Amino acid sequence: MTAQPPDVAGRPAADLAGSGELVERAAGTAFPASFSDRDTLLIGTGRRAAAEAERAELGRWPRDPGGPWLAA
Repeated sequence: MTAQPPDVAGRPAADLAGSGELVERAAGTAFPASFSDRDTLLIGTGRRAAAEAERAELGRWPRDPGGPWLAA
């Protein structure tokens, strides 16, 4: 478990980019280009459900359409 004090900035962009790349590699495909690295990381790992517009953009992506990124 980690905590982030309110006066501390979020994750550095390079960390998020690297994490997003790892998620895409694990999924075997890239997320839509419109997704930020943060969105890719959170949705791809199931830490947040995709919003309706994101779900529409994902369509039947990826190989397992019942994956956590499409959880309600």
